Amino acid sequence: MTRAGTALSAADSAAIDGMRGLAALIVVASHASNLGLHLVPGLSLAGTGKYGVYLFFVISAFLLTLQWLQAPPGGPGTGAALGRYMVRRVLRIYPLYAAVLLLGWLLPRGLGVPMDGLAVWMHLTLREGRDLYWSVPVEFKYYLVIPLVGWMLSMRWPATVKLLAVLLLIAVGMLLNPPARAALNSIALGDYLPIFLCGSALAWAWTAGAVGVPGARRTGRFVPDLVLVVLLAATVPAVLQAAGWQAAPDLLHRQFLAWGLLWSTVLLMVLRGRLPAWTAALRWRAMQACGRWCFGIYLLHMPALYLAKRLPLPEFSRAWVGLATALAVAAFAHALIERPAMRWATKITQKTR
Repeated sequence: MTRAGTALSAADSAAIDGMRGLAALIVVASHASNLGLHLVPGLSLAGTGKYGVYLFFVISAFLLTLQWLQAPPGGPGTGAALGRYMVRRVLRIYPLYAAVLLLGWLLPRGLGVPMDGLAVWMHLTLREGRDLYWSVPVEFKYYLVIPLVGWMLSMRWPATVKLLAVLLLIAVGMLLNPPARAALNSIALGDYLPIFLCGSALAWAWTAGAVGVPGARRTGRFVPDLVLVVLLAATVPAVLQAAGWQAAPDLLHRQFLAWGLLWSTVLLMVLRGRLPAWTAALRWRAMQACGRWCFGIYLLHMPALYLAKRLPLPEFSRAWVGLATALAVAAFAHALIERPAMRWATKITQKTR
């Protein structure tokens, strides 16, 4: 179990839900700008969608690794624990994912991503990831790796040895999968392994008590909030172009280790209370709701944006109508598919205890 003071509180969980919501909104804002629909008038956020996906990766790695560190593999009941884990992961992802893929195949105009029967099968078997679907096979593949990472980090080794092991895995991963050669929208887990391992390493450090949970300092307490705003603004290709840089939309897409370190640091600072303004915003109920609906938002926002683009409204209004539609559809999908699937997963896994 975690040491005293390292377990996630309800407030921590609320902030993490908000971070999931933020990740989903980043993706929507980026794709809206790709269609000429800017949520912020005059500011294109095209090219930033990958940053939101990388945030998803870090959060998933952190939370799921944390579970295995609290109940590490290798002990009694490991087989049953693995079974429960896989049932929950499959029922968390596949019901909505399969429904979206099938709709994309059956509807005359699809859901923004061309699909046929073979493509549906290839996606369900994690062998293809067209367009925005690329991240699903990547994340699910890491689900399969997490128990092994949890086992390694739960060994009775010195902390320095564990840290060196993580760094070695990152180095070997980057050597075998050079970031500069990674294809855009690659579904190879090796390309994104540094991002995931940063999230898993943070879970280990948190569980080991290597990072404390003190409150924010009163003097200059909002300075880190402002620094983060400036730092993230500097990653927007349109902002860099305005500053005179020749910034392509995919300029920072292959900086996998840098994004893993950045988002892990942001997550840590939120949990430690070092980003008070960001944390307060992330805990808004609206942001938490976006976090609960994040998978539906991710999978279903493109048809909502395509529909909004056709509306006879000003550009600014169309962007926000598209976002509102995406949220409404995702909320419906969550109530109709995701929530029942997770209830079913709970019932199944309770029977295997």
